[in-house]
Amino acid sequence: MKKRLLLLSFVCLLATMQVVMAQDDVVTSTASTDDPGYPLYQTGFYTGLRGGYLLKNKSLWDNPLYHLGNGMFAEVNGGWRKNAFGWELAVGMLQIKRNHPEMHRFTATAEEVLRGMGNSGQFKNALDSGQAKNDYFTFPESTQQVSAVKDFKGYYLLTGPRLWFGRQKLQGSVYAQGGISMNRFGYYYLKGNGASPDRYTYSYNNTLVSSAPVNEVAIGSPTVGTATANVEGNYEKYGMSSAFYDAYKASGAASPADIKEKNKMQFLARGGASLEFFFSPKVSLSAGVDYWYIPSPEMKGQAASNGTVSGSINLYKTDAASERDMRYSDKYTFTRPYTEKKNLGFLSASLGLKIWLGKKRPVPVNDPPVVVPAQPPADKNLAVKVIDKPTGKPLDGVNIRIEKEGDESVIETMTREDGSIPLQKALATGNYKITGIKNGIKTTEAAVAIADFSAPAATIYRELIHNDIRFTLAGKTINKADMGPLPFIQTSLTNVTRGSAEQKTSDSVGRFYYQLDQQTDYNVIAQNKGYFSNREKVTTKGLNRSEVIYVNLALEVMELKKDASIVLKDIYYDYNKWDIRPDAAAVLDNLVTTLKENPAVKIELSSHTDSRGGDAFNMTLSRKRAESAVRYLVSRGIAADRLKAKGYGESRLLNDCGNDVPCSEEQHQLNRRTEIKVLE
Repeated sequence: MKKRLLLLSFVCLLATMQVVMAQDDVVTSTASTDDPGYPLYQTGFYTGLRGGYLLKNKSLWDNPLYHLGNGMFAEVNGGWRKNAFGWELAVGMLQIKRNHPEMHRFTATAEEVLRGMGNSGQFKNALDSGQAKNDYFTFPESTQQVSAVKDFKGYYLLTGPRLWFGRQKLQGSVYAQGGISMNRFGYYYLKGNGASPDRYTYSYNNTLVSSAPVNEVAIGSPTVGTATANVEGNYEKYGMSSAFYDAYKASGAASPADIKEKNKMQFLARGGASLEFFFSPKVSLSAGVDYWYIPSPEMKGQAASNGTVSGSINLYKTDAASERDMRYSDKYTFTRPYTEKKNLGFLSASLGLKIWLGKKRPVPVNDPPVVVPAQPPADKNLAVKVIDKPTGKPLDGVNIRIEKEGDESVIETMTREDGSIPLQKALATGNYKITGIKNGIKTTEAAVAIADFSAPAATIYRELIHNDIRFTLAGKTINKADMGPLPFIQTSLTNVTRGSAEQKTSDSVGRFYYQLDQQTDYNVIAQNKGYFSNREKVTTKGLNRSEVIYVNLALEVMELKKDASIVLKDIYYDYNKWDIRPDAAAVLDNLVTTLKENPAVKIELSSHTDSRGGDAFNMTLSRKRAESAVRYLVSRGIAADRLKAKGYGESRLLNDCGNDVPCSEEQHQLNRRTEIKVLE
């Protein structure tokens, strides 16, 4: 984390320098023969040397497959620059040390040794209680037969763009480079044989031993006791690429140090930022921060040991009436494999020196400024436009307020579909503040000063930014009878996730608007007395606010008058069943609310099937489904004499999907429906 903060701080410093140096980019009208002419070259080449120190990556340092520590690099580079843009080529050498102390010693945990015994049950007490978890058998250096370590080493060729900031002696740059490298990934290998000086005493469980130790007579069981453990055996530990491991094993060499690791060609990338100080027009010194990315080959590693565990066992009966000391010896073996693959990433700090070869940029000499006589202030037109920040598109329906300093009168207007307001003509000279608001979210502010009225142009242009990350539901209430707009209908929007609801009434042309949160489901219904609508589902899931502002909805509304009818959406039944499912109950609950608000209304509730199946069966099934829906409405407090159940089976198909006519599932679904019809 500290390394990332270091790099981020350096980049922020460069950004700050860019702003400061930009102030120096303005060329004054006074020429100076002492101006060194930085950045020295409009177009030019450079060559240089650079080297640096790679900081230790803790995850690679502690990883037993790698154990990579600090490193260094050195390179020669050259490039071309024109103003702020440049291109660079670098050839260099990279080395990363392997010097982790764990590579030079072998340690086996007591738990690994005891569990690897042929009769590990003798130490069940110690293993179950965790006594052996924090004990280690360490093999001394005198037992080591082979100890070999090779560092990571590579040669690279990188190229890529470099962007420069500033025109003075101190300049900044950022860069990104990619290329190839020839790497020897290196390895570590440790092998030995001997005894560990560590000795521990553990709980012993005699009840799990099938027979007494050799040459000893077992005392009565069950008995408990303690045992000392000594370890002697072979051990091996290594971390290296799988390719080199296979080559080492195939060679039959006693140690990987006896064969040479082949270089591997692979991709290499780095990026960074630097500060450049020009001592003279020909020489500059740089200090930078870099990030290196090196893909890792498949790695192979493990720690393994086998040998003998021996010691003495002190057994005693539970009543402590007798004790006996016995010797024991048992074989053990264990393997601890390392399987993780981890690409390499390092931060580095660097210093470099460049020699510049191009022509010195001539000092700019400007003509004396032309003095334009000030124009007397005059009334101007004002044009204002509002932009939606997430999409960059013009935004309509924004309330705009234009206030003049020292004047209580205020101009209030609204943006049109193209995001602009009606042109404000002949605006009197003065200082103005322009603000906007839509759906409770304010726009940025803009100002018009008295000086703007002296400009030659006849119209002053201002732009406001509106940043609302919500979506807008643009709805319209539609009359089911003629599909024309239905004004002044109360609607309700329910947030399915939170269960909260809000109401709005459509305007004179049936429009209504709600604000929708991202990644949220909603239900929309009409709630006017004398009207009914289906519950429409609206969702913002899967929508990208940087591309979409509006979610459109046409809400069909049925007036509750005789012979009016509408299909109830989302009424589904299980196959060949007529029970009301929970999802259908939610739709019927909406109908219950409407019937309670309109107590004089009587309806026919009918069910229809598709043509598949027998005619008589479909007629019976649809009748039972209609009756089941009516019973549900009655159970919710609707009088039975206001309801009529009717099953039409397949007698009223909405398309040509009759018997034996091939149709898609969507066409059949159109015929499987539940309808309501107003009787009176």
